[in-house]
Amino acid sequence: MGITDKIMSDNPLVQLLGDYRTSHVGYVYSMNFTEACVLTNDAWKERVLGIPHNSFLVAAAFDPEKMSEVHKLDQEVILLRVIGPSPLPSDNDLLRTRVEHNQRRTEEEIFNQDIHDGLDPITHSELQYGALKCRILGTFYISNGNLRLGSDLENYTCSTRLRVFKPRSEALSAIVNHINPEVRNKALEEAKKSGFTQLPTVIEIGTVRYTSTDRLHRGEDEPLVPVTIQPSDFLARRTAILGMTRTGKSNTVKTTVAAVSFAALNDGIKIGQIIFDINGEYANANHQDDGSSIADVFGSQCIRYRAIDTDGFEDLRTNFYLETNQGLYLIQDLYRKDTSPFSGQDLDNFMSSSLEEPDQSNHSEYNRWKVRNAIFQCILHKAQYTEPDNFKVEIPLSKNIIEQIKKFGENQTPSIEIPIPTSKKVSLEDACAWFETIRRIDLSIKEEQRSNNQPSIGIESSTKGKPWVDPTIESYLNMLVRENTRGQGFGGYRAIVNYRPYHSSRRVGDVVEEILKYLSIGKIVILDLSAGPVSVRSVLSKRIAEQIFIRSFNIMNEGKVPPNMVIYVEEAHNLIGKKDDLSDTWPRLAKEGAKAKIAFVYATQEPSSIHPNILANTENWFVTHLNNEDELRALGKFYDFNDFHDSLKSAQDVGFARIKTLSSPFVIPTQIRRFTPQELKEKIKNIKNI
Repeated sequence: MGITDKIMSDNPLVQLLGDYRTSHVGYVYSMNFTEACVLTNDAWKERVLGIPHNSFLVAAAFDPEKMSEVHKLDQEVILLRVIGPSPLPSDNDLLRTRVEHNQRRTEEEIFNQDIHDGLDPITHSELQYGALKCRILGTFYISNGNLRLGSDLENYTCSTRLRVFKPRSEALSAIVNHINPEVRNKALEEAKKSGFTQLPTVIEIGTVRYTSTDRLHRGEDEPLVPVTIQPSDFLARRTAILGMTRTGKSNTVKTTVAAVSFAALNDGIKIGQIIFDINGEYANANHQDDGSSIADVFGSQCIRYRAIDTDGFEDLRTNFYLETNQGLYLIQDLYRKDTSPFSGQDLDNFMSSSLEEPDQSNHSEYNRWKVRNAIFQCILHKAQYTEPDNFKVEIPLSKNIIEQIKKFGENQTPSIEIPIPTSKKVSLEDACAWFETIRRIDLSIKEEQRSNNQPSIGIESSTKGKPWVDPTIESYLNMLVRENTRGQGFGGYRAIVNYRPYHSSRRVGDVVEEILKYLSIGKIVILDLSAGPVSVRSVLSKRIAEQIFIRSFNIMNEGKVPPNMVIYVEEAHNLIGKKDDLSDTWPRLAKEGAKAKIAFVYATQEPSSIHPNILANTENWFVTHLNNEDELRALGKFYDFNDFHDSLKSAQDVGFARIKTLSSPFVIPTQIRRFTPQELKEKIKNIKNI
């Protein structure tokens, strides 16, 4: 290599042209600030194995071999994307020549092998010329010794001297993976906030692919060009994965989950990831992934949940007997959404009450909470919710209560002895009987008091003159016996019978607390929502998402750093629809979660049905095949996706995506890497051995 060649190869602008002696494909003959028209030739196209639709081209006015003499105005490389053909002034004449030539052919000339196809050399040469219309994506230039890409065109000359080249191999890799210094510095700053000590290793998400037909530009003689993305682009960001079923959405999600996990493992930080798995394709092995799954690849790093009893899965449901407040909250939420045939004032009071534990220092409120808690457990028993093994209920047996009940029995004619439990911890059957006794005696005392024109207090609390059975406890007791205080029957506990599938007697702790704990230590949590009642899945999913949002913001508002979390949601149009209130859990999580270091990845076939505010605030996009104009029009409003309208509609190849990430200023057509379980297992093993 000579001195001139050495200087030339070290210049970043020259490197973007690749082997410019063989990559030249034409000249810019017309341009404005957004588009350029390129004159090209069939022979030049053949030399570079064609110029596909949506492929990248670069244009430069300098002589690569005389960079020291280049005028300041020409020290730049313009990045172009081919978006279609462009007319030439001579097109009509050339078209007439082609038609007349074909009209003159004889049968013997159909397969004429002459290189000029029966034309004289000059005419054949003229007919080879055509033009391409290109989108101007930006301008590469040198600033402070660094290669930078501006997202527009600063200047253009009418007498353009721009030569056009097709970047390949290393030149193309430098273009699609370029990140400006300030963007890289910002990514490093964000990564450090997330716990990384340095900029995370980039993710090789796939390779450049321009068209569905990839015989030439991805053929045996053409090296595949990797497309990399920054892991920090996903943290505390929104990511859309859009496309029809069977076009690679789930593979993209799996590849992303794995990439984020490896970034965390390499730097020794914790990034919790939770997948709301509608179809069970992430939690369970299937033929698409060589008989493996994310859970199989990551082993103990991955925790799976289901809403039914299944080996290898934790229970997604709540134990209503142990987590009474959460159980009541779920029942109330379900009742509000249900078309229940039951009604009544006591039922309304029950459905608007709370079992949130008060401060124990407030003895009166705390004791009343314990009573409501116990009656609620009895109501569950009556509604045939399966209780945990050897479950006992703590019932009220204060000296004050016992004395009043004994006195009531002694005042009867003849006097009666009312059986009093000997222990505060009793079975559910005994607890139900005891509360029914208390209710019956309380109503009788009130009736006597009314007959004697006394205040209707019933059983007195420890505070003289105040009833022990307050209005809320009264409604709970009426729910238990299915009768109001006037002796009229109503639905009572039967109103909650249909919600039994949400309860699990085998769970010993709050599922939300458990999931949050796993996420805080960097586990991958998969909620397999393919099994169990649909209503169970939706309610529990919303509750978990709501608690993740609340907990993370509470930590942030305390001046602390919330844990890194990534939330993946399939069939997202069902959760953040375009007409949903932005104050609802899912839209709010998608819109505001980034503030509390919650990344939100949503996958859907219907971008037009996603709330427009969420789409407008999405930083990362992975788009495969979309089959109708409504979806394509919705997508075309963002970035330069409109350039890919025809390609997105026609190309159905699995994993053929158009990617726009936070760090990249333009869309890159990419073939997403396949999720390869065995390769990933080896990678994990190597990291653990380091």
